[in-house]
Amino acid sequence: MYVEGWNVHRVIRPARLANAVVERLLLRILEGEFPPGTDLPPEAALAAEFAVSRTILREALKALEEKRVLRIRHGRGTTVRAKSEWNLLDPLVLSVQLEYESSPELVEELGEVRTALLTLMAELAARRIHPPQREQLAAALERMRAAAEDPAPFHEAAVAFTRALAEAAGNEVARCVIETIDVPHGGQDDDPGKLAEAMKLRLLLAEAAHATVAAGPGAPAGSVPAPAPAPAAAPQGSATAAGVPGAPGAVPPGSQPLRQVATVPLNRHGLRAPAQSARV
Repeated sequence: MYVEGWNVHRVIRPARLANAVVERLLLRILEGEFPPGTDLPPEAALAAEFAVSRTILREALKALEEKRVLRIRHGRGTTVRAKSEWNLLDPLVLSVQLEYESSPELVEELGEVRTALLTLMAELAARRIHPPQREQLAAALERMRAAAEDPAPFHEAAVAFTRALAEAAGNEVARCVIETIDVPHGGQDDDPGKLAEAMKLRLLLAEAAHATVAAGPGAPAGSVPAPAPAPAAAPQGSATAAGVPGAPGAVPPGSQPLRQVATVPLNRHGLRAPAQSARV
């Protein structure tokens, strides 16, 4: 992220320069230099401080107004708005907050939203998925497994999994929200331990989402067969014979290339208590 180096002698296109001013101003607001409700310094002073023209500065201020960080009143100055009014789903606002403020509450809220949307998409995909989409979803999950310790290819595979799941669910809005909030936070990129933990959780969520899809009513005939009728109904939460070779209702070899995962709804920690049985 470019936040320093305003006076270096190199050519920077106006759009990039305006973005740099946006980031720097936002960072100073987060650091408390310009608290909510206060006015920014006059345009001339800010332009001189950042060594940019007033045109570039106005472009940056306008961008922050569109993100609902500032309120511009022509002839009366520019005021910092309360953080509760900011557009937290704006990629720049979100990434700067996570990188420099690292609020545990914000991180937890993002995790809750991500898990809830993945759960929703998995439930929708379980009813709507088609065979080619099922193959794409399985292939993306296999790539995530194979790259479980390699961040770059793992991220690419995780994005492919989310897109495949969204396509199967028929909900592109959920995909866009998840991809927007799926950004590193709290020095995650610089801390191997945090990064490994985040990758582990993301794989766990993908495994559970895929298991929900595989067991759902949208599974094509023969892919995940229903268990054979039993003389008496099994108690709620009891294990089924699916996945046990030779047992009635077991998945035929090769029809489900992925290893079995407990099919339960997700919560913000990855999985809900297995006492709540999955929908079949």
